[in-house]
Parts: sequence; structure tokens; C-alpha cells
Amino acid sequence: MMDLTFLIPARIETEDRLRNIISSVTYLLRNVPAKVIVKEVSNRSLFKFRALPEIKKYANVDNLTHIFEENHEPLFCKSKVLNDLIIASDTKVVANYDADCILPISSYHEAYSLINDGHADVVYPYQSGIYQWCADYDMQIYNEFINKLDVSVLDKKKRLSNSTIGWTQFVNRQKYIDSFMMNENFVSWGCEDDEFYYRMSVLGNRIKRVNDYVYHLEHSRTHNSWFSNPNFNNNYQLWHKIKTFDRKQLVSYYENQEYLQIRKAQLK
Repeated sequence: MMDLTFLIPARIETEDRLRNIISSVTYLLRNVPAKVIVKEVSNRSLFKFRALPEIKKYANVDNLTHIFEENHEPLFCKSKVLNDLIIASDTKVVANYDADCILPISSYHEAYSLINDGHADVVYPYQSGIYQWCADYDMQIYNEFINKLDVSVLDKKKRLSNSTIGWTQFVNRQKYIDSFMMNENFVSWGCEDDEFYYRMSVLGNRIKRVNDYVYHLEHSRTHNSWFSNPNFNNNYQLWHKIKTFDRKQLVSYYENQEYLQIRKAQLK
């Protein structure tokens, strides 16, 4: 068993999002000996009543924990949910994990080993550049993939796109906490992944990459996953402010964040 927990923030807003989370969680449970925690924040639990029964058909769920928080707010705040998940985890290594991504099995093991063996603090398990396969994940592909759980199925309908940040990051949990966790001032979608990469780098964390591709299961987009997020402009302005900070300014900014004081108290 790896000393690893996958942290999956979830709000299932569409049918293709439902297929994605069934697929990614099943794939992890079948192929990676690690814990998986899904925290679903929504007005009702689609994971419990629709996703979980399907996952149980294909995988043992002993390593899966599902947390549901009833919430009627229209904006899904991934950064806040990830911090909830960091606190809920207890392993040496954690992985922020979007429910629409799949990696070659070897990439999970390599990313984990780099941190567990002391060679890195943060690992992006794909290269930077044109290393994203956008998989057209229709019902035909879904039905084949969920039965075979082999990335070669995704190769049947895919196109290359850019890859820099996002999707998933493996992180030494203590370094994650010491580096101020996720910034909860980023509300809903936009710029939180950029800021995380910049901050981890400026604070001196050792960042490495796995020389392979990431598969993104394509899906429809609501305001919680696109530029239509009504808070996107605020997120953008915050990111452009923070990226001007040097290390001293960055530490000073974070030490004065109210959300971080609350999180520190929760960690005690």
C-alpha cells in the first residue's frame, strides 16, 4: 500500500461529469494501491446514489472515502474543498486530483516514488508543452473504458493540446501545509493552479515532472469550469498581484490570511 491519498473535490453538474468521476475513481481503485477521498459539495449527493453503485460493479471500494457537504451556493470553490481534503488525509503524499483526468499507470508510481524517496516535494505527472490528450469521452468510449480500464481505449478518439499545470499534482503533505495549502481567495474556476505552481516554486519546493502525457476526459462546461465564472476577473486580478511577490512578500501575504489561521487551528 502506498503512503498516498488522492484528493478529489467534486460537484457533479452534468451527465458527462458523472461518467468522468465514475471512470477516474474506478481506474484509481483498480490500478493504484492508495487511498481515495472524494469530497462532494452540492445540493444533493449524486456520487452516493449514482456514481458509487457503478464504481462498486468494477472495483473494491475499501480504500474509498466519500464525504458529502450539502451546499446550495452556485459557485463550487475547489481550493476550499482541497484544503478540507488535506486536513482529512493522513498520508505522507497527497495528490490533488481532478475527476476528469487519467494517467498511464506507470506515471502514478513514478510521481509517488519521487516524493516518497525524497527526490521532490511536488510532482506534475506529465510534461510541460504539448502533452495533454483530450479524449472525446462519449458513451461508446465510456462503456469500453469502464470494462477494460486501459488508456489505449482513450487513444481511439483524442487530440493533442497544451499542458503546463492543472489536472493533478502529487505533493508532500507536510510541505503542502508549510507552503500555505490552497489559496481560498480564489473562488470557483480560474488561476488557482497558476498561483499554486508559482508559490510552490518561489518558496523553494523541489518541483519535478514525469515524462509522459495526461489524458483529459472532455466534458461540457458550466460557470464552475470556464471563463463564465462570475468571479473569474477577481481571481485573475489576485493572481496577477501575487505573481509580483518575491519570497518575503509572499510569506507576509499568506501569514495574514484569515482562512489560513482557521486551517492551522483545524490541523492542531
